[in-house]
Amino acid sequence: MLPGRHLLVLAAALAAAAGSGFLTAQALSAGTPPTRTVTVDVATGDRRPAGPQGPPGPSGQLDCPTGFILSNVVFKGPHGQTTIVACVRD
Repeated sequence: MLPGRHLLVLAAALAAAAGSGFLTAQALSAGTPPTRTVTVDVATGDRRPAGPQGPPGPSGQLDCPTGFILSNVVFKGPHGQTTIVACVRD
């Protein structure tokens, strides 16, 4: 059986973990949701090699420049679909 002190430490650790999970969920859901969805149908053609990886994007809230709107972009292909969030010209 655990002594009382260990139970208090365990309870405090569980409370801290639950609190950090709640705060993370609130931070990730605080952004503005996309206002429209754009679907791109990808035809079945010759597969090309992948290009170089681009630089990492900014962290945090995505702010679109003037004339663009935050949107879901859905790429539909023969092996399923992929969705990204991007700024699309309005």
